[in-house]
Amino acid sequence: MRRLYQVASLVFIAVGGYVVQEARDLTLFTELGPGPGFFPFWLGLLFMGISAAWLGQVTIQPSEPIADDLVPNRLGALRSLSIVVALVLFTLLVGTLGFKVTMLAFLLFMLFALGRQNPVLTVLISLVGSFGVFYVFKVWLNVHLPESSIELLQNLGL
Repeated sequence: MRRLYQVASLVFIAVGGYVVQEARDLTLFTELGPGPGFFPFWLGLLFMGISAAWLGQVTIQPSEPIADDLVPNRLGALRSLSIVVALVLFTLLVGTLGFKVTMLAFLLFMLFALGRQNPVLTVLISLVGSFGVFYVFKVWLNVHLPESSIELLQNLGL
């Protein structure tokens, strides 16, 4: 298990280094203050530092045996696969169906298929997570999210 954690921490250090390098290509400071590269630069450095601390911790600590449940059973693997498929479908459909419809379907699937919540609460969370988030981003934050390219859905305001 130690070797797995060491490799993972080295991968995280490399990812943090990549983020820092890419952030350095952006402007760190402008005349008005921090530039677009400021936040990712420091976040990448922090990520590298935490990953290096984790590498040191797992290297110094005594090794622990591999857990029996490290590899998921059939149900766990099916759930993991369904999450990946749902994310891929979301990515493929959001441009056509729009954010509101796609996010509503995604959240309904995820919460009904993988959760154990009250059905009324699941529908409420899905509605707020799709239509509510769209409203917040469009009206309050003035950020464009994809709208449907299907005329019928456009006429319905979706």
